Amino acid sequence: VLFFKLFGHILGEGAFGVVAKCRNTETQKSVAVKVNKGEEGVLQQAIYEIAVLKRMQCLDHDICNIVQWDGFFFDKENICITFELLDMSLRGYMKEQDRFFTIGELKPILHQLATALASLHSIGITHMDLKPDNIMVVDRSHQPLKVKLIDFGLARPVSALHQGEFVGTRVYRAPEMLLGVPFDESVDMWALGLVMAELAMGCCMYPGNSHYDMVRYIVETQGQPPDDLLDNGDQKMFISLIKSMLNLDASNRITAQQVLDHEFFAASIPQSPSRDAGTQLTHIDNQQHGSFNVQHPVPFRFLVLNRVHMVDNSLLFQQCQCFFI
Repeated sequence: VLFFKLFGHILGEGAFGVVAKCRNTETQKSVAVKVNKGEEGVLQQAIYEIAVLKRMQCLDHDICNIVQWDGFFFDKENICITFELLDMSLRGYMKEQDRFFTIGELKPILHQLATALASLHSIGITHMDLKPDNIMVVDRSHQPLKVKLIDFGLARPVSALHQGEFVGTRVYRAPEMLLGVPFDESVDMWALGLVMAELAMGCCMYPGNSHYDMVRYIVETQGQPPDDLLDNGDQKMFISLIKSMLNLDASNRITAQQVLDHEFFAASIPQSPSRDAGTQLTHIDNQQHGSFNVQHPVPFRFLVLNRVHMVDNSLLFQQCQCFFI
């Protein structure tokens, strides 16, 4: 049986519960304990996280730059997961330094994080929530910085990823996830690119209060996503809407408001800011979207409407027929 004493220092908190600095009274070693709430959804998520952590035990946590997991225990109805105690988050370090990172500082950080992701991906695990808050500095007094990847609460096997899921922090989501099309472990690499850009610029590259905002920023700076990416998501969502409107059971038929709220329109019609008012974003000091200059940005709504007009209607009708067989 393990016994832990709370130091009274809360390291972080979120929807799952809190992370507290504790001491193992048997070993006298200081550790970080993630205390999950005793709510049904949180408990299930904690069980998933432990399953992922067990799968990761084949990795060397120091070589792979991943936080060391020390086990779990129960405190009444709460599942508590113990980890090695690290210094501070990269987000906190950025605020403390209050300056941009140099290329010389970024190079070892990028190498360590790429090593961590390569290790995870090699055993079929996707992190799904890479951001400065989930990257820990091991010891800020040592240079170059040694960092480790933490928080596997949203991590899952690549085989368990599902199209249409919106996982992780919005401003680090890859375009394929924003558009509701199939995605894989490469979403971690998109997030890594954004993290490195944020360290270099000192601000979030693609801030946004909705998926529309996110896609608009991406289109303005990088151009329109590939046609097959747009067609894949748009056609499947459009067919889903048609099927819902043609439901033979009138009581289960989709309403006009539900059509308006459907994800099919999310990428082409701006959503009301109040719709996402309750969603918490990461702590971002500067909400400007990078330093890109776009002389003639093309509105994404216009681009998407053009793609809709170019859809092969006969193919679309054949797909609709397949749904009703």
